[in-house]
Amino acid sequence: MIKVNLAGAMRKKAAVKQARPRMTVSAPSNLLPIVFVLMAAATAVAGYLWYSRLSSRIEELTSQISEAQAEKAKLDVVIQQNRIYETRKQQLESRIKVIEDLKRNQITPVVSLDMLSRAVDRTRYVWLSNVDQNNTQFTMAGASSSLNALADFVSNLENTGYFHNVNLVSAQDTDGNYVFNMTCEFAPPQRAGDARGGN
Repeated sequence: MIKVNLAGAMRKKAAVKQARPRMTVSAPSNLLPIVFVLMAAATAVAGYLWYSRLSSRIEELTSQISEAQAEKAKLDVVIQQNRIYETRKQQLESRIKVIEDLKRNQITPVVSLDMLSRAVDRTRYVWLSNVDQNNTQFTMAGASSSLNALADFVSNLENTGYFHNVNLVSAQDTDGNYVFNMTCEFAPPQRAGDARGGN
C-alpha cells in the first residue's frame, strides 16, 4: 500500500506563496505636500469655473425674467383695453338688441286696427265693445248672436296671419246674446314664421 502525504504538499504551496516578493511603491515624502496643493488648486479652479458658469446662467435667467415681466406689463395693458372693449361691445350689442326688439315689436295702430276690422267684417253678428292694446297683447270685449258666430270670429282672427294665441277668456249668455272677453297676440306674419323657425 502506498501512502501519500497531502498535508505536506499544502505546506509547500503555502511556503511558495509566501516566498513571492512584494512590490511596493515608495514616493519621496517631499512630493506629498505638492500633490495636495495641486489637488486643492484643481478643486479651486473647478469650483471657480462652476461658480462663474452658474453666475452667468443666473444673470441670463434674471435678464429673461425682467424681459418677461416687461412683456407681461405690456400685455396687461392690452388685456385691460380688451376688457374695456369687450364691455363696450356687450353694451352696444344689448342696445342694438333693444332697438331691434322695439322695431320688431312696434305695431302700427293702423295695421292692427285694419286687420281687426277685417276679421270683424268677415264675421256676421259679432260686435266689439272694447279693445285694449298693450304692445303686442290685445284684450277685446264684445257680443255675438251665437257661439257659432263667436267661433267664426276666432277663426277669422287667426286667418289674418297677424293674430296668434287667440284665447277666449269668457262667454256668457245674456238675453240671447253672448257677451265675451278674449285675448290674443298681434305680430306680423314674417315675425310669427321666425318665431316658429326658432329665430
